[in-house]
Amino acid sequence: MKKLLTLTVLIGATTLSFAQGTVNFANSAATLISAGAVAMPGNATAQFNFAVFLAPSGTAAAGGGTVLFTDPIWQTVAGINNNGTTAGRLVTATKDVGGSPGNVNDFIVRGWSASAGATWAAALASWNNGQPTTAMYIGSSVIGNDIVLGGGALPIPTLFGAGANQIGGFNMALVPAVPEPSSMVLAGLGAASLLLFRRRK
Repeated sequence: MKKLLTLTVLIGATTLSFAQGTVNFANSAATLISAGAVAMPGNATAQFNFAVFLAPSGTAAAGGGTVLFTDPIWQTVAGINNNGTTAGRLVTATKDVGGSPGNVNDFIVRGWSASAGATWAAALASWNNGQPTTAMYIGSSVIGNDIVLGGGALPIPTLFGAGANQIGGFNMALVPAVPEPSSMVLAGLGAASLLLFRRRK
């Protein structure tokens, strides 16, 4: 009996050690995500990508604060999702986010136009410190504190909600395209040519 109990405990511990921490991306009508202050359109084709970023518990002293897109602490993507068919909602999806079940983390969720890239690195490059060459939507949630990753026998936590360890919806702002210097030079030459043509008339 003792051997059987020990074996069961060992199998359980092994399963837990090889399991990955999981979270649920589902959001509700109370935590809609907007694009340009309007609930992002529902579409069967992903128009927006979303990623959760984890940091060790205690990285952010209290939830509710915001972080820069380029903050080095919040660059490791732990899971990616996209928009669902209902306006303002994400695809209801449970994602492996690395780490082990039971790990306690602070977290944020960021969203961006799918046309700006399939990865956060690509989106960050497209955003180009607020000067993208192509217009794009980009935004970030506030910080959520002390979420316990699920998996194994542990319940899977939902990121969005009104709970102490959850976050609400957020807005993705439209960042307009910034013309390349060469385009601006060409536009300037065109304007100068028009002025000369008018004067000659």
